[in-house]
Amino acid sequence: MADNKKYYYLKLKENFFESDEAIILESMPDGYIYSNILLQAIFKKFKK
Repeated sequence: MADNKKYYYLKLKENFFESDEAIILESMPDGYIYSNILLQAIFKKFKK
């Protein structure tokens, strides 16, 4: 049976989560939520 789903991947730099921006973002209150929102926004960009 054919799989009609589209699959995407996101290529991040190896040190993405160790970058200054990610560290600052995740050190904020609820920072992990903000980093999750950022990744979701990047993934939504693929749909367009």
